[in-house]
Amino acid sequence: MGLHRGVKLRHVRAFLDVIDQGSISAAARGQGISQPALSKTLAELEAMLEVELLSREGRSVGLTPAGRAFRRHALQALQQLDTAVVAAQGGTSSDMLNVGLLPTVSGGIFPRAALEFAKDHPGLRMSMLTGPHGFLLGQLRDGRIDLMVGRMPAPEDMPGLRFDFLYHEEIVLVGRAGHPLAGASGAQVLQQAELILPTQKSIIRSTVDRFLLSAGITEPKMRFETVSLAPGLGLVESSDLLWFISRGVVRREIESGTLEVIDLGAPFLAGSVGLTMKQSTADRFEIGGLAEALRHQIMLSGLELPRERQLEP
Repeated sequence: MGLHRGVKLRHVRAFLDVIDQGSISAAARGQGISQPALSKTLAELEAMLEVELLSREGRSVGLTPAGRAFRRHALQALQQLDTAVVAAQGGTSSDMLNVGLLPTVSGGIFPRAALEFAKDHPGLRMSMLTGPHGFLLGQLRDGRIDLMVGRMPAPEDMPGLRFDFLYHEEIVLVGRAGHPLAGASGAQVLQQAELILPTQKSIIRSTVDRFLLSAGITEPKMRFETVSLAPGLGLVESSDLLWFISRGVVRREIESGTLEVIDLGAPFLAGSVGLTMKQSTADRFEIGGLAEALRHQIMLSGLELPRERQLEP
């Protein structure tokens, strides 16, 4: 059974927009139409295909197995259509997606998402660049990368960019397994421990500084600064130093027991992780495909997904 003759491009785009936006209401606002009109378009698509594509829970929507399969091939079809239009107009298209990765995602969820993306988009290649937040933000603005995956930029850095929220991630204080301060109170830990802090230009440093000030620590015993796994892990494993770092950077070391999280009783030590891109390129289907692969891997990992996509102007 082939494509139903009644299926139009508007049906496919409506379906993709709803998944990309995370809810029917958000997609309707983005298209400038009413929610009932968009719901009718989705219902028409499901009726013509004779399958349920979306699972609905209140205001949020998810993909059924049939919906996941349809989305994968629909993205590929629209990508090919875009390529055809560019070729017809005498232009050239890129088969490379350039991604900047902050340390919090480079060694955890992202590699699995990249493999899923490659399987679903066999005609595309991916170039991955790692580095600190400020460097990658500059690469994004200069057009050297297509998107950045990691912590949400500061508000003053957002003009002309869009941030698509994926999940919240804690900043943790970690030490070697069996650290002598494990089990001590948060106040005692902060007063006694020598610390490794995130670098001054890292996106999480201001959060850590504010937390320390709120705890009455105006001059922390700081010996080193890093957000990189190799030096941070080497320092912590060989000493009694404690390291403030995003959980994603050291997730595998925590799970293996190499590092131990020191409980400070500070659940607000967290931040948003997602995709940052230029407003002008945010609708590229390759970016949407990578976002879907990331959301799938986040779901498999047990991290909480947002109920509705969050955007920054």
